[in-house]
Amino acid sequence: MRLMRGRILLGDDDVVLQRAVTRIAATRGYEVISASSGREVLTMASALRPELIVLDISFPDADGRDLLRKLKEAPLTSQIPVLVWSATENDSNRRIALSLGAEDFVEKGTALALLPRIARILLRLRQDQDLIDLADSEQALAIR
Repeated sequence: MRLMRGRILLGDDDVVLQRAVTRIAATRGYEVISASSGREVLTMASALRPELIVLDISFPDADGRDLLRKLKEAPLTSQIPVLVWSATENDSNRRIALSLGAEDFVEKGTALALLPRIARILLRLRQDQDLIDLADSEQALAIR
């Protein structure tokens, strides 16, 4: 049995891409839950509280930048890191996404190329949590 590395919410309306990312990520120990619309992204992010959200910049029913803004403003999802990706590299979209709180902005390529970015973000989160846990345990020992 393989240890799960993290739960990822993939917001993208391209079903073929969803399947590819899910298949590749699963072989590396990630659980991927897919959302095909902006509404699904917001609902699932609040309900599931994934470790990471990979968010397409455009949906038929929503603009990814607006979704990112809503995710970062909502108390239940504001601390979830978001990796924004787009079919086209665009400096304006990149700047806007990063200014709205995205962890990273990636041009869509292959699903395989996305995984190192996901791994780096999740690893950094775990390291940050390990430091917090260490500080808490040292503080608890100092109180005794």
